[in-house]
Amino acid sequence: MIRIVLIVIALLVCLSSLAQKEAQAFLPEIFENYPNVRDFTMSPDGNEIYFTVDDLKSRMGLISFIKKNDSGWSKPKSVSFTGKYRDIEAAFSPDGKRLYFASNSPLHKDSIQPKDYDIWYVDRENEGWSEPINSGAPINTSAHEFYPSITNSGDIYFTAERDGAVGREDIFVSRIKDGNYQEPISLPGELNTEYYEFNAFIAPDERYIVFSGQRPKEGKGRGELYISYNENGKWSKGKLLQKINSEYLDFGPFVDAQSGRLYFTSQKTDVLRHYDKPLDLNAFLLKYRQSPKGLNRIYSIDFKEVIE
Repeated sequence: MIRIVLIVIALLVCLSSLAQKEAQAFLPEIFENYPNVRDFTMSPDGNEIYFTVDDLKSRMGLISFIKKNDSGWSKPKSVSFTGKYRDIEAAFSPDGKRLYFASNSPLHKDSIQPKDYDIWYVDRENEGWSEPINSGAPINTSAHEFYPSITNSGDIYFTAERDGAVGREDIFVSRIKDGNYQEPISLPGELNTEYYEFNAFIAPDERYIVFSGQRPKEGKGRGELYISYNENGKWSKGKLLQKINSEYLDFGPFVDAQSGRLYFTSQKTDVLRHYDKPLDLNAFLLKYRQSPKGLNRIYSIDFKEVIE
């Protein structure tokens, strides 16, 4: 009897170990209550998580957050500056005192018409945030700018459709000099191609970038996650990450250096196109309610598992 118990325990430990090496839905008990959840970022002290809640058609997005408490995490709330236009893709400055994000909010308060997406930011004020401030030129243009990511030195990496791009969407960087951002450049090296490279997380020390790419000859889906390394100021083409890319869209990476975890958004689903045995309505609805089901959801995995 004791031997059987030990075998069962060993099997459970083995299964648990295997599960930890696969991407897991992050806080499903919270995020399953929302239609589309994407864009993970964590404050430098690890006590706050910000994310986007989108509608099903991605026409409206609210930046929301949870805070660490004694029982785990608080209930989600939307930030004070969101809710009128589509606000997405939040990212902290290294000191946690500024929060960058992308928005199609108009520049002037007397305008109600959404514009192209720009990079905006808010500054911490007591327990809340300031009014949103448009980052302005040279970062923003009349075209789209998305997904800011900030280095330890204050340089800003982002996705853009603009002059000087190698492909349809490129990853750009704007260096900060004497407190002013310089003209952005498409990243030197082989990272940007004739296709789409977007939603890049830059390591704070600029050793590597994790980004999404839509490269028809390499991937199997609408967008895969890659890693590129800084080689003497030039970026390598990028290598597909292991274990997490699906035939759907995988994007929105964030690496937490303290825990060594990679967080990302995926539209993957386990709902099949064909079943040998017909599903009845109850079975179909049960399957649809379980992740993954094709909606934007945030997942987490040990970063080492995807780069080794």
